[in-house]
Amino acid sequence: MVKSSTSELRQFPSLLRGLRLPQLQLVRMAGAGANFRKMAEALHVTQPAITKMARELERTLGAPLFEREATGVRLSRFGLAVLSQVQRSLAHLEQLVDDLPSHREGSGAALRIGSPSFTAAALLARPVAQWLGCTPAGRVIMSDGVSAQLLSMLHAGELDVVIGSLDDGSCSDDELQQLRFESLYEDAITFVTGADTPGLEGPLDLADLCRLPWVLPPRNSLVWMTLRRELTLHGHGLPHGVVEASSIPAIGTILHHAAGTVGALRADAGRYLIHHHGLRMLEVVPSMSLPRVGIMRLRSAPPEASLDALLAMVRTEVLRMFRSH
Repeated sequence: MVKSSTSELRQFPSLLRGLRLPQLQLVRMAGAGANFRKMAEALHVTQPAITKMARELERTLGAPLFEREATGVRLSRFGLAVLSQVQRSLAHLEQLVDDLPSHREGSGAALRIGSPSFTAAALLARPVAQWLGCTPAGRVIMSDGVSAQLLSMLHAGELDVVIGSLDDGSCSDDELQQLRFESLYEDAITFVTGADTPGLEGPLDLADLCRLPWVLPPRNSLVWMTLRRELTLHGHGLPHGVVEASSIPAIGTILHHAAGTVGALRADAGRYLIHHHGLRMLEVVPSMSLPRVGIMRLRSAPPEASLDALLAMVRTEVLRMFRSH
């Protein structure tokens, strides 16, 4: 039996007794650009019912949430201020529904991890496998995407943690204040090539590499954008030929079989290919830094023992990865 002191028991605020979940859904849908007609269709009610729900919610919270316009509706300044908390509250409730079968069976909730796809393969795959070996009934849901997309999901309560980098413009100043960032390692563009590629010894500059075909992550990746900026600043054009691929194994296979081809990747992906595809690292000057890679969680997130155990394995994997090269 769990005993709780009186100080640990929080009185349920009277304001919350007047809230209904469909009302909170209105805020989330308005934040996504929906008008009252689309809200009515989504909730299977009439548009006048949506208008009534919105007014009741504004009366309960004591401030206008919606601004009506000829073209539709948008959130007011107050509505935007409460949007992220509403999103997280609904996401947590939806996650509870998803986790109920596991709770009934006595297993834990799923851990929801977001990362760029390259980081998922190069850094997270081994720790997740190790964690599952120690947690037979455990569940992990891995999502990939660019930094801004993943951080938006984190703030909305759709992810428990993001492992990646804080890129410029990936979140607002207010959202940044809500994050707890733990640095894992410094990142930089890593150049690799096949072990049989001749003539690429010693320090190389971009001009040397631009005469060769390259294999790169997609154009919306941080690696691509950083390279394009550096090439422009140094007066170079694009490489002789470019293959874009979002799969680490595909990039590694191409580099392994196409002698004289250069790959440019993030540090974790580069080291993964060196270890698993027999590639070698090139020394290129100047070095091109990328934002540090780290663990990002919301400051308001409660401690979670199973997630902490998995993150401890991630930190160990970082040490192994960078100690071996």
